[in-house]
Amino acid sequence: MYASSAWWGFTTAADMQRLESFLRRDRPTVAQLAEDADDTLFSSVTRSSNHLLHVLLPEHTNHPYNLRSSSRTHSFKLSAQHDDRNFINSMLFRQAYSVSV
Repeated sequence: MYASSAWWGFTTAADMQRLESFLRRDRPTVAQLAEDADDTLFSSVTRSSNHLLHVLLPEHTNHPYNLRSSSRTHSFKLSAQHDDRNFINSMLFRQAYSVSV
């Protein structure tokens, strides 16, 4: 799963199915492994201003109000377009709001 953040957005449904069938034992799915790797990397990027990818993060929002009932998991501005092939953009949208379970 090393570097899955770089190639995961380019996988097709057929690619994912082949990977899933390869790892179909009693293990997490490839999608779960990739998501966990992405979460770990994104957390490192957002927490450390010395991280190489930190400079790619957009600026923080600076408004004091919250119009949504769920709380945001980050305070970065979202771009107008969502693109799963771009790691930072994809993670910003995926982690924009926390989900209550």
